[in-house]
Amino acid sequence: MRVVSFSVPTWFPPHGVPAPARAQLTEQESAVFLCLATGASNAELAVELRLSVSTVKFHVVNIRAKLGGISRLQACLLAALAREDLRTAPHCPPLSDDGAAAGPR
Repeated sequence: MRVVSFSVPTWFPPHGVPAPARAQLTEQESAVFLCLATGASNAELAVELRLSVSTVKFHVVNIRAKLGGISRLQACLLAALAREDLRTAPHCPPLSDDGAAAGPR
């Protein structure tokens, strides 16, 4: 299983508790995390990622816990920031026009 690491901004303390400097997400959690930036529902994410709704829910719960117990809205904000970082990183694969990682899912 491949693990992907995302930086958490130092200015982002969830509920006054220091957030982890880096979040270690599995490959599927990373895909769900990056798609959270769109504000899509679990059902919409499930269709987009070709997963079951219960699998998406499971990953969203894990993502939020790994990011310090933050809200879904806060996770969406961090996902948008992570997508922007990926868009500007020279070593990352190019993103499609909609901001999703290019290539097979």
